[in-house]
This record gives sequence, structure tokens and C-alpha cells, in this order.
Amino acid sequence: MTFWLQSFWIELFDNKMRLCGALMLWTIASSSVFCFIMVADGSSFLTIGPNPHNELLGVKMDTWFKWWVTAIYTFISTAVAAFSSDALCPFFSNAIEDHKTKYIPYSKFHCLMMVQCFTVYGVIMSVIGMFVALTQVDFMLIRIAADLLVNSHTTFYFLRGKEVDAERYDTWKSGCENNRTPQQTACLQKIVESCEEEKDEDVRDDSESALRPLTDVGLHNIHVGLHNIQQGQKSARSDV
Repeated sequence: MTFWLQSFWIELFDNKMRLCGALMLWTIASSSVFCFIMVADGSSFLTIGPNPHNELLGVKMDTWFKWWVTAIYTFISTAVAAFSSDALCPFFSNAIEDHKTKYIPYSKFHCLMMVQCFTVYGVIMSVIGMFVALTQVDFMLIRIAADLLVNSHTTFYFLRGKEVDAERYDTWKSGCENNRTPQQTACLQKIVESCEEEKDEDVRDDSESALRPLTDVGLHNIHVGLHNIQQGQKSARSDV
């Protein structure tokens, strides 16, 4: 039983598609439970549109003007947060914080200022966003819509130039985890050899196409030489 559970968690951890599916099932189950509780209790959180019961930072959301201002702010703020997070967080993690990266495109002072500015922005916007999302359900739905819209575009930016090859990905992953072990070195060697084989095939094709005219000339010269030898032998016989 313990071995089965361990295998299950390892498989779930490694298979990202199954993990995302499990997260969606958990999200649906949790939302269903709390929606049932709020409907049974008559919670005002499920209200859509302006109402005198809900407040945002002490301000009652009782007019359409207040509701539209908050809704537009929620959409724009969520879109800005999603875009800036997708653009800056990978840079901070991979370029600034990763010890393997030796070169950076900005000065160290500018890198420090960027990190600090994003930290201040994140703290303030997260507090405001939390209060907005907890006001009522329609603002939360607006945040989800803005996130999905922006993330779909930024994800396509990340996927530019990438190829789908699960086997090579597994080989690369096993070669990049931890430090270099003999097994990982062998995996990396396989990648190098496969790349060299593809390169050799391309070079061989180019060489054959380049040498084909030379080969044709060589065969022609051989035929000419044989013909001359035969003519010489005939001349020698006739002289005798």
C-alpha cells in the first residue's frame, strides 16, 4: 500500500497534465462545497451587481457607478499584474537569482531597483486585490477572465520556437537534474551524439550533392583514358 501511494505521488508529480487535471477537480469540488454553504446561508457574496450589503474598503457597492469603476479597475489591474508577473518573474528567477547565470543585461543597481519596485507593487496590489475579490463573486469572475486572457498570450510568447518531443525532454530533464552523474552524463552524451548524427547526415547530403559533378567529370576522364589506351593498342598492333 505504501509503495502504491509513493508511486502514485511520484507519477502525479512528474506528469504535469495529470496534476493540472487533479487541481481542476479539487477546484470544482471546493467551489461546489462553499457555494452550497453560501446558498444555504443566504450569503451576499454571491450577489452580482450593485447591492447595499457588500462593502469595499468601507465603501458600500450600492450604485452602478461604483460597481463599474471597481469592475474596470479589477480587469485592468489583474491584466497588468498577470502580464508583469509573467514577464518579470522568470527574468528575476533565471537571470538575477540563478547562480549559473554569469551575465546580466542591466547594471546591478538597476536590477536591485527592479526587484524592489516589483516587491512594493506586489504587496500593495495584492492587498487591494484581496479586498476586491472578497467583496462579491462577480469581481472574482472578472479577475479570472483577465488572468486567462493575458496568460494565454504570454504563454504563447514562452512557447515560441519550442518543439514537442517528449523523449528528448525526458532525456534533457534527466541530464539537468542535480549534478552530473555517470547516468546523466550518458544521457547528455546521447543528446550530443544524436545532434552530431543529424549534423553528419546533413553534411553528407551536402557533400554528395557537391561532389556529384566532380564524380561525373572523373568518370568521363576515365572513359576517355580507356579509349585512348585502346586506340594506342590498336596502333601498336598495326605497326607490328
